[in-house]
Amino acid sequence: MNESTTPRLHPLARKALAALEPYVPGRSAEDVQKQYGLTSVAKLGSNENPLGVSPRIRDALLAVIDGVHHYPDPTCAALRRRVAARFKVTPDHVCVANGVDNVLTCLGLAFLDAGDRCVVGVPTYTAYASLALMLNAVPVEVPVREWRLDLPRMAGAAANAKMVIVCNPNNPTGTIVTHDEVEGFLKSLPPTALAVLDEAYAEFAGDPAFPDAATLLGRYPNLVVLRTFSKIYGLAGLRVGYAVAAPEIIACFNVVREPFPVDRLAQAAAEATLDDEAYVRAAYENNRTGRAWLAASLADLGLRSIPSQANFVLVDLGRPANDVARQLLPHGVIIRPGAMWRLPTWARITVGTAGENRRLIAALKTVLVAR
Repeated sequence: MNESTTPRLHPLARKALAALEPYVPGRSAEDVQKQYGLTSVAKLGSNENPLGVSPRIRDALLAVIDGVHHYPDPTCAALRRRVAARFKVTPDHVCVANGVDNVLTCLGLAFLDAGDRCVVGVPTYTAYASLALMLNAVPVEVPVREWRLDLPRMAGAAANAKMVIVCNPNNPTGTIVTHDEVEGFLKSLPPTALAVLDEAYAEFAGDPAFPDAATLLGRYPNLVVLRTFSKIYGLAGLRVGYAVAAPEIIACFNVVREPFPVDRLAQAAAEATLDDEAYVRAAYENNRTGRAWLAASLADLGLRSIPSQANFVLVDLGRPANDVARQLLPHGVIIRPGAMWRLPTWARITVGTAGENRRLIAALKTVLVAR
C-alpha cells in the first residue's frame, strides 16, 4: 500500500483545520546523526540553550522522581509564588502551563470567539495566527517595518480586535520594541483589546531600553505577559511556560487549562533553575559573545544578518535557504530555513557554543562555495 506524505483530513474534522498548516519542528539531533552516521551534531535550529542541563536541575529531578506515581500539584502553587515574587505581584496574577504554546492555547480558548480579530506581526511566531485560525478567529497581519514590529500600525489595526500579540524580542527577527514604544502602544489600545506581550527570549536582551514588564503590568489591566523556562533556563524538554496578568484574566485561563498542566519533574526543575543564577549568567554571556562573533563571521562571508537581541540570528543566505539547510546536514549542522516566515532565502540560526558556532561557519563556507 502506498502511503501519502500528506494524508487527507478525516471528513468529520472541524472545518477550521483545512486552513491550518501543521507546525513542523526542526530536525532532531538524533535523527540527523542516524541518517548521516555522525557522532555529534550542532543543533542550531530550535533556539535551545546550548550549555546543556545545569547540575542543580539533575539534583532537583532526582529528588522528586520517586513521587511520579502521584499526580503533580495542579495549581503549581510553589512555582507561582516564586514567579509572582519576581514580577512583584500575587500568585493570583500567574498561570503556569505546559510551555508557552500551551499558555497560548489557554489564551485563545478563554478569549477568542469565532470571528474575533487577532492582530499579529509578520514575520513573527507562526503559532499566533494558527491559534486564531484554529478557533475560527481572524488573524490580522501587520508587516514589520525595518525588521521591527510596527506597533503604531498594530495598535491602529486593533480598533475592532479582541487581541494583539507582540513577540519581544521578535521571533524570527531578533529585534525588540522598547519600553517607551510598548507603553505608547498600550496607551493607544482600546480597553476591549487584550495586549499579549510574548517575552520568551526576554532574558537574552541586553538593551537597557527593553521593556520592564513588571511596571507595565501594574498600569495596564489588559496586558498579558508570557514567559518560558525553555530558553535561557534550559528546560525545553520539560515544557514550562507561564502568563502574568490581572487576576480576572488569569481566572479565565484557569477555567480552560488542563487539570494537571505541568508534571512533577518540570515543576521541580523550574523552581530549581530560578535559583541557579550562575547557570543563567553563563548562558547569557555565552549568547552575548557568541551572537556577536556569529554576526561578524556571517558578515565576513558576505551575508547580511539582522542585529539581534535574542539567542538567534536571522541571515540572508542569498539563495534558497531550504537547499542550504539540507546541504548542511551531512556536516552535522542544523539550521532553520525561513520559508515558514515567507522568507525563502533567509535562515534563523541559533547561537551555539563557541565550537558549534565555528562548526557552522566552516560548514557554511563549504556549502556556499560549492554552489
